Amino acid sequence: MTPDTVLFDLDSTLCRSTQDDRKLHAEAFARAGVEPFCTPEEVRAAATTVTDADTDREFFRQVFERVGARADEGPIDAEALAAATIELRDPTAVEWRPGARQALQRARQHAQVGLVTNGTRDTQRAKLDALGISDAFETIVYAADRTEPKPSPAPFETALAELDAPADGALYVGNDYRADVIGAKRAGLTACWIPDEHDLDPPADPTHVPDYRFASPTELTTVF
Repeated sequence: MTPDTVLFDLDSTLCRSTQDDRKLHAEAFARAGVEPFCTPEEVRAAATTVTDADTDREFFRQVFERVGARADEGPIDAEALAAATIELRDPTAVEWRPGARQALQRARQHAQVGLVTNGTRDTQRAKLDALGISDAFETIVYAADRTEPKPSPAPFETALAELDAPADGALYVGNDYRADVIGAKRAGLTACWIPDEHDLDPPADPTHVPDYRFASPTELTTVF
């Protein structure tokens, strides 16, 4: 299908952080006064399971609680770790994922374009400003501030309603199988999965299969 509407995810789909993940991880534990009990990879894996956080701080608190539980660490100061992580993270320290700028430009030439992200408006707007694309979308849904987060169909449905667009003519582009592919398919959209280097593989027998799977955002141009 040639979509009339294209909705994008932001983090690890259009942009990547330029901060050193391992350095930030170590500094967060040091600042919180907590002995390290996990790796950055384990934090990323736990992050994909948090779907009900209303703020960035609450998100990271839940992430560290879940990692601690998996590591059988007993009581941990997840609140201190979350606070330290927020203090150290710079939302303006982002760069384009290779090929993403061209993919977004191509989509804008052929369809109406929106953004659906689980982040808060303040954090995600800082990234959009840094990339120079705050006005590139006809609608933006910051799910943390407005709806249930992905993989709930709610943020997708909100974006489509604001664009007056049917789900069967819309494509969603994201890197995270659980949040993006499952969420888009639940909402009735065509799903394009472009995993980044840190993204987890889907289960062996996935409930929802992406309609497209690309290695790079550059390949998205073949859809139009």
